[in-house]
Amino acid sequence: MSMKNYDHNMILSVCILILISTNNRHNVLAEDASQCSLPDEEFTTDPALQTMNFDIGYGPQEFKAYVQPDVSTFYQEPIGSRVAKKPQHSGWAAKFINMSTQRVRLFWDPNDGRKGSPMSTLNPFNSAGTASFPGHAFYLTPYNDESVILARFVMSPPQAVYYYDPITVEDDEDATQKNLDKLSHEEFEAYQIHVDSRNFGKQYFDFTGREYLSLYPRNAPTHKLWRADYFRQEHWVTTKETHYIDMPRDDELTKIDLVGSARVLKDGDARVLSQYRDPEPTMNMTLKVVSCAPRAFEIQDFLSQTEVDHIMYLTTGMKLHRSTTAGDGATAKDAERDSTKDTRTSLNTWVYREKSPIIDTIYRRAADLLRIDEALLRPRSKEEYPDLKSKGSLAEALQLVHYDVGQEYTAHHDFGYSDFSLKDTQPARFATLLLYLNEGMIGGATQFPRHVNAETGKGLHVEPKVGKAILFYSQLPDGNMDDWSHHAALPVKRGGDVEEKWLMNLWVWDPVYDR
Repeated sequence: MSMKNYDHNMILSVCILILISTNNRHNVLAEDASQCSLPDEEFTTDPALQTMNFDIGYGPQEFKAYVQPDVSTFYQEPIGSRVAKKPQHSGWAAKFINMSTQRVRLFWDPNDGRKGSPMSTLNPFNSAGTASFPGHAFYLTPYNDESVILARFVMSPPQAVYYYDPITVEDDEDATQKNLDKLSHEEFEAYQIHVDSRNFGKQYFDFTGREYLSLYPRNAPTHKLWRADYFRQEHWVTTKETHYIDMPRDDELTKIDLVGSARVLKDGDARVLSQYRDPEPTMNMTLKVVSCAPRAFEIQDFLSQTEVDHIMYLTTGMKLHRSTTAGDGATAKDAERDSTKDTRTSLNTWVYREKSPIIDTIYRRAADLLRIDEALLRPRSKEEYPDLKSKGSLAEALQLVHYDVGQEYTAHHDFGYSDFSLKDTQPARFATLLLYLNEGMIGGATQFPRHVNAETGKGLHVEPKVGKAILFYSQLPDGNMDDWSHHAALPVKRGGDVEEKWLMNLWVWDPVYDR
C-alpha cells in the first residue's frame, strides 16, 4: 500500500532529533548543593535500561528500554531463585487514542441496557485514560450525537492501549488509501505519528512485557531517579534546610515577596529564620526502598512537628499533635478540633510555596531529596535556565487532603496524557512526594496494590506517621509511564485514637509543568 507522498524522512529526522537530545539541564543543583550517597553516574547508568533494536519502517533503530529486573534480585538473590506473586488487584491503566479527524466522546458502558456514563472528550488525534480492570467496557460516540456508537472496547489484559482508527480499513488497501487521500498534510502527519507509535508499542511490549503508555518518541526523564535495586536498600542525602523546632512569630511567617533569582540562597548564606531551626548545619534524609517496582521510598521525619502544626494552622486554623493514648484527657484544642471536624469532610486545599518561609523550606528540602535545583520548583528570572521555554515552576502547589471515616481514594495513577499539540515534550507528573500529617488511625494506609514481590499477592501498605514522607515515581527511566505506580488511599476506620487522616501531596512534573 502506498502512503500519501509526504516526506517520511522528515518525520524520521524529527524523531531522531528528539531521541538523541541529551538534556541534563534539570539535574544541575544550585551553588549551595546538597550531598548524597549516589554519584551522578549511578543515576544515569541504570542497569534496568537495555538496548532494544526495533524497526517501524524507517530502518533499524535502537532504544534504551526499561526491562523490569527479575524479582529474585529484589531480595539480593540469584536470578530465578524466586517467582513473583500474582497481584490480587487486577486493575491497570487503560489509554484510549482517537486516530480520527473528528471530536469524540468516551463513555463507560454499564452493559445492562442503560446509557453510558461520560468519561472524557477526545479531540482529533488526542488521548484519554482511566484506571480499569478486566471486562470493563467503554464506547465512543461523535461529540454531538450519543446515539451513534463509533467503537466499543472491552478491557482484556495485558492490553492497555486501545485505538480508534477509522482511517485504516483492515484487508482493504484501496479503501484505506481513499481515507488517507482525504487527510490534510497536518492530519496525515498526526495520523502517521500514531501509526509509528502503535508499531513501536508492539515491539516495546515484546521486549519489555509492558505496554508503551507514552506517545513514541518520548525522551527519558530529565530529572534523576533514585535507584531501587532491592528491598530495604538505603540512600542518604543532606540538606541545609533543617527542621523548624520552634514556631516563629506570626509577623515572621508572612508571604514571600522576593521573586526569581532574588530567592537563591548561595553557599554561606544563613538559612531563613535560622534561630528557630535545629542548630545542626545540615539535616540527613534517609530514603529506604519499600518497593522496587514501582520505585517507592520511605523517608522518616521529613517534616518536624512544628512544620506540621504550621501547615495545619495555615490551611484549617487547627493544630495537630501526635496522637494521644486512650484515656488521655481532652484539651481545649482537642475540643476546637472536634467542633470543626464535621465541616472538614473531604477537605482539599492548595498551599503555594510563597505562602510562608516554612512552606518555602519544605519545597527546598524536597528539591534536595529529589536532586533537583530548587529554582525549578518556583517561577524563575529570565537568566535562570534560559533554555527552558517556560519560566513557571515544575511543581504544583502542595495539596492538602483530608479523609474522614470511610472515605478513600481507590487505586489510581498520578500521571495523565498530554495534549497531542505537546507531543514533542509530553509533560506529565514525574514524582509524587506524599507527606503524612497525623497518625493513630485504624486503616488509612497508602497501598501499592501491584508492587512486585515474591511473598504475597496482597498490596503493599505504608502506614501514616507524623512527618514521614513517601516518594514514588510515575515515570520509568526510559520515559514510559509506570503502570505499576497504581496506588490507593485506604479508608479510615472507626475505633482508632484518631478517626481521620491528613496528608499533603507534592507533584513534580517532567520535563515541564503543563497547566
